Amino acid sequence: MPRTHQPARGARQTPARAAIDHAAARQTLGDLTDAYQWAVYARTLAHHGTSAAEQLDAAMLLAPLAALTGQADQAAATYGDLVDLATTELGASHERTLHARAGLAAAHHRIGRCEKAIRDLADVYTTADRRHGPEAPVTLKALTQLACLYHDCGSPDISQRCLRVAATIAARYLTIGDPLRTHISDITRTPASENHRAVCTQLTPSWPVPATSLAA
Repeated sequence: MPRTHQPARGARQTPARAAIDHAAARQTLGDLTDAYQWAVYARTLAHHGTSAAEQLDAAMLLAPLAALTGQADQAAATYGDLVDLATTELGASHERTLHARAGLAAAHHRIGRCEKAIRDLADVYTTADRRHGPEAPVTLKALTQLACLYHDCGSPDISQRCLRVAATIAARYLTIGDPLRTHISDITRTPASENHRAVCTQLTPSWPVPATSLAA
């Protein structure tokens, strides 16, 4: 068990919050393995505590770190817990909840639950578009991620349609040089993931285009 990072003198900080902050600091420094271990510890402390905010923050930290360190099954499980927590504490259409649902879809995609991942992420996109607007970061990120999933699963035509919509919205609302606008542009030149083909279960997609705004 890691030793709890000590807060600054005079500061009041729970062990769970201290562990969350330390895990985040290790991630910032690029030590993902250590950050993951601290995030697991933080999640355990928060789970046994009484602060819903700490439970949510610990899960928000652990889920992507599990994915980044190759813990694919744990990432899916932790993202599932995170979605439940965020939905309860923040509501189903809150941006943090939608980001968590997008993370869960990505986790399912990594372990070959492709159709579920696509359908769930399409719902994230349509919900974000309806509640936050097409220009909201959560909406654009979901649409861009959806394009990547379609591309990896063998449907480049739908992927390109998603990217065209995302690029048009980004050009309208985001400044030149905005990281998200640049990311959308870069994706058009990124090949499909060869690693995903080993687990893909949906190389011939059967799902519909997620929203009427993507119609040709």
